[in-house]
Amino acid sequence: MLSMHKLTVGDGYAYLTRHIAAGDAGLFAGDSLTAYYEQTGNPSGRWLGGGLGALGGGRLQVGAAVSEAAMTAVFRDGRDPISIEPLGTPYRQLVPGEGRHTVAGYDLTFTAPKSVSVLWALADDQTRTALYDAHRDALASALRFVEQWVIRTRVGAAGCRQVRTRGMVAAAFDHWDSRAGDPNLHTHVVVANKVQGPDGAWSSIDGRTLHAAVVTVSELYDALLADEVSRRLGATWSTRARGERRNPAFEVDGLGEDLLAEFSARSEQIHCAEQRWAEEFAERRGRAPSRVETTRARQHLTRETRPPKFIRALRELLADWANRARALTGVEPVDLAARALTGRHSRPLRAGDVGPEVRAAIVAQVLDDVSTRRSVWSTWNLGAAALRSSLALRMASSDDRLKLTNAIVREAGAACVRLDGDVEPSRRRVGEETFTSVELLRAERTLLEAAETASPLGIPALAARLADRHLAHLSDDQRAAAKAVLLSTKQLDVLVGPAGTGKTTTLAALAAEWRSTRGSVVGLAPSASAAATLSSALGVRCETAAKWIYESIGDGAAQRALRYRAETAVVEDPSVTYWDRDAANGRRHALVVDQKQWRFRRGDLVIVDEASMADTRTLAVLIEQAGAVEAKVLLVGDHLQRGSVDAGGAFGMLSRRGPTAELRTLWRFSQPWEARATLELRHGDPAALDAYARHLRISHGQHDDMLGDALASAAAAEADGRVVLLAAADRRTVSELNARSRAERVRTGTVHADGVTLGDGLTGGVGDRVVTRRNNRRLRTGEGFVRNGDLWQITAVLPDGGLRVRPAGDPAGATLRLPAAYVAANVELGYATTTARGQGRTVDETHTVVTAGMGREDLYVAVTRGRHLNRLYVATDRPDPDCLPGSAPESARELLDRILATTHAETSATETWATHHPERPEPPLPTTPPQPSAVPPLRPPIDRSPLTPPTSSRPDGHVLDRW
Repeated sequence: MLSMHKLTVGDGYAYLTRHIAAGDAGLFAGDSLTAYYEQTGNPSGRWLGGGLGALGGGRLQVGAAVSEAAMTAVFRDGRDPISIEPLGTPYRQLVPGEGRHTVAGYDLTFTAPKSVSVLWALADDQTRTALYDAHRDALASALRFVEQWVIRTRVGAAGCRQVRTRGMVAAAFDHWDSRAGDPNLHTHVVVANKVQGPDGAWSSIDGRTLHAAVVTVSELYDALLADEVSRRLGATWSTRARGERRNPAFEVDGLGEDLLAEFSARSEQIHCAEQRWAEEFAERRGRAPSRVETTRARQHLTRETRPPKFIRALRELLADWANRARALTGVEPVDLAARALTGRHSRPLRAGDVGPEVRAAIVAQVLDDVSTRRSVWSTWNLGAAALRSSLALRMASSDDRLKLTNAIVREAGAACVRLDGDVEPSRRRVGEETFTSVELLRAERTLLEAAETASPLGIPALAARLADRHLAHLSDDQRAAAKAVLLSTKQLDVLVGPAGTGKTTTLAALAAEWRSTRGSVVGLAPSASAAATLSSALGVRCETAAKWIYESIGDGAAQRALRYRAETAVVEDPSVTYWDRDAANGRRHALVVDQKQWRFRRGDLVIVDEASMADTRTLAVLIEQAGAVEAKVLLVGDHLQRGSVDAGGAFGMLSRRGPTAELRTLWRFSQPWEARATLELRHGDPAALDAYARHLRISHGQHDDMLGDALASAAAAEADGRVVLLAAADRRTVSELNARSRAERVRTGTVHADGVTLGDGLTGGVGDRVVTRRNNRRLRTGEGFVRNGDLWQITAVLPDGGLRVRPAGDPAGATLRLPAAYVAANVELGYATTTARGQGRTVDETHTVVTAGMGREDLYVAVTRGRHLNRLYVATDRPDPDCLPGSAPESARELLDRILATTHAETSATETWATHHPERPEPPLPTTPPQPSAVPPLRPPIDRSPLTPPTSSRPDGHVLDRW
């Protein structure tokens, strides 16, 4: 795995010298790096890169030890470490006040998979050396790729042209362990932001290309390391599932999950430290600690369990790891390692050994990967997908790995549609060619044509006359939006409303009017819980869009078609008795009735709520189904909130193209200033942050402190009877919030300490609030079934690992049994949630922990859920259980400004094409019509025509010039 952090001048340089160069030991300013290396036995840093030849007249060689003075010259001052001559503009000559933000370099951290680190920690010396050499060689090959294909600089007016460089100047530092003391073989490669262009002039690295290539380089390192380990030791590899919402891990076979978990001890350290502290407190004071005492202690204990790292020699670490493994398994560590290396040495593949059939299968997987994740992709995306899809193949050398990857990328690119062909090659960044598929372009064309096509349904004169009277209770903009939809002659309409403008109120009135004058209403939403809420508001049947497609043209429909065919065979078999044929005919009729539930009808209004979260393919399928029966579709949402996790951007495209019905008046917020500020924040205006700061809605500080403050504020609000949403953008922070929330409740006695392990790895006991993360229609409730996002309170832990729960907030609610398998995979603690899952909710207060990596859409959702209070807790540091990153902490305002300037909104393929081809904004499509993918409707019993299951469409297209 590869992670990257910017290294800034000033504080960032201090992080480099005191943490990365010193193995994250947190040395003080006067401490010597040389003494540190002598004490620990860790290798000193080494110089890398083709750019070294230009330093000191060629006297600085690749592999030479990195001295502290040389680091200071290069990474603090931007100077030659030998001659001390400036490398272009030295950093200290920058404008005062800007130096802290200047990028001095990039910390590329290459980390071996956990199984490799554990194997390295437990093996004999010979095996350990082989694994270390495998890591070093994989790293060297990945860095050669970075130097050849990624490191670039820009020249010309305003840096208009990207050019190659003469190589990078980098320092590499090997680390053995994590901050928690677990095996963690990794290397920091700190690349100086100083490179020579072809003319020899020193300038900075084009950071945008480096950022764009990170995932590809990460996948390349993983593949190269797997090749090296297999070639040297005969190890075999396989993919291990890590839960439905986490990417699978590619690990060495033969090491059990219990052993890997033993050496991933960070969360367990914190939990155990809290329990020990609470017990000792009670013994000393004769009472349980208060909430304030616990909060303060937890902040201290969290920092203490992530201490200034003890300086320990490698021999001490190895002895400790061996003892831990021996105590866990009862087996000698070297034997544990040997068991993982019993695989046979098979002949690795040359690039030419991978035949056309295998390459074609990999290419198909690559296309499915990139086109599922996004609507527009780059060459870097193709490269990363090619490496992921070919990871199971063991290659004979790094050159063979790259040759195979290049071939796959070329073939995959040839099956795509090139979107940016107008860009002059000299002005194009390497790897940033943009592509899409014919399938996605057709889906977007379907939506655009529906928005421009007149519906065959006429507008009844009665509808126009009664609209104003029946919509009189709405506000002016709500009434205007509802009328625009009611009186529209288009097959597809779009309703856009910022958070808090009363979209649900508008839809309820619109649906009631449509039912009284036009036809039926069908509601669709992105999740089952959202569909239930929409159904309650509209008074009509609502489903998830995924469920509708599954039952109408997907596997559900295909299964009915097969059963219909089987029953038809019985009906038509003369050897079957009359009674059996009649029964089969009855079952066939029931299948037809069941299938008709999943068909739109002429005159229907199909409302798709939170349509910004729906992917392009889903919307196109719904439009096609509605158009086939002359039904109307209304897409409702806000394209400036979070979008689809799959290939999306279509709702934003339709919203920008217009015309759209739009809501403008905000009703949710009790404070007028907050309503104005949310609209400013929605459009990325920094003035919004000033308003939140003036009204004391922003706290900032260390990560652990911010978690503690958010938890304390949320708990106080809940104690006062307010409905609270505690949130963060990333799952890791949410998990920390949930763990701390539970610990506090255990301390106060409202939750039992014992329980079962949930799907998030945390414990759930009696009294805990949990959330179900998967729809299960077999688990029936009074309101239907167990839905993804439903909140529950545990009333009993069952002997088999199952749970008995009741709806959260309903002490008199009926209880329900959740089976052990469902609990282990799909139940999590529910005290905190991600901002993505909070979208669409309305509460009294929100308390959100803000961390680096959020985008504007996350921030906007976070501050628009609460009616009366929306508070931000900005974590200005970036805690990492393995190593501190090589970057300086930002101020709260700097972090918020960066988040506000970062948008995660996806641009559609059609809009991307139009940007590059303004003279012909409609991308050309092949004239051959797409194959139908829908299952034909089930026939009535009198029609004996059999049905066929659906056919699947595949992406096609053309052109990629090179990888």
